[in-house]
Amino acid sequence: MNLADSWIDDVQSVAPIEAFHDEVEEINEVDESEDGCGGVVWQQYVLKKPGTSNKQLHELARDIRGEETSRGEKLAVTQYKAIFLRWKASSRPFLRLGHDYFPEFLAKLDCVTVPKGETLRTAFERAKLRKPPSKVLLVENVGLRLFASLCRELQEMAGDQPIMLHQESVAKLFGHSHWRTIGNWIKALITLEILKLAEPAITKVKAARYFYIG
Repeated sequence: MNLADSWIDDVQSVAPIEAFHDEVEEINEVDESEDGCGGVVWQQYVLKKPGTSNKQLHELARDIRGEETSRGEKLAVTQYKAIFLRWKASSRPFLRLGHDYFPEFLAKLDCVTVPKGETLRTAFERAKLRKPPSKVLLVENVGLRLFASLCRELQEMAGDQPIMLHQESVAKLFGHSHWRTIGNWIKALITLEILKLAEPAITKVKAARYFYIG
């Protein structure tokens, strides 16, 4: 079968690339069984300077709602509290003394209109309708080709800004049980000169950023 004609196959039926076995340096995945935070990566919203709590709590709320949308159910109130307490403890140097931030956090959860990940899902649906980049057509793995198309869509949305590829979120889109498959795909696209690292990951703070150059 011609590779260019096979890209629309159901991505769920495609096995991950077996040739890439190196362990990926993924730093923003959380073991929800250990911290009780439901898999939400709260660390990237920890305050780094004063006067930023409003924005960071809003983004944290969007992330939580995005996780809930992906799961198809809301987190428990105890998980909201666990997330908030960890965020508060790490952000303490930049918080106002005596101010209760928890009601603000709960209010922002109620105000979220665009959960984190909606853009990713939109790009994913668009990617499935377009032919993959020519550089990736030499690879038989349908999932990898669709991933390259997804990166192209995300870059078009981002303009001249780098794109973030949260490996756990992408893995869920593709129906993979572990983010390491996506990490291997990222490495593959870098080798094929379709992706270029823009900003390295910072442990427990943020995922790496990339430019699509395919």
